[in-house]
Amino acid sequence: MAKYRVEVTYKPGVLDAEGKATLNALKTLGFNVSDVKSSKTYLIDCSCDERKVDEMCKKLLSNPIIQDYSIQKL
Repeated sequence: MAKYRVEVTYKPGVLDAEGKATLNALKTLGFNVSDVKSSKTYLIDCSCDERKVDEMCKKLLSNPIIQDYSIQKL
């Protein structure tokens, strides 16, 4: 059984509403923060190769128009 970590992030220039809201909240709490980016991480256990995990990302885990993803075999 293989284990993979998939991280999905917004492409540069795409509005990250969750990151922006978190940035504003941290500033309101008095933290000196200049930027916050949000991402999703998926930990996948499967009996497939990285090519199949890439297919999962393209078909379900990410929106290729506005998001990038990276795959790391653990």
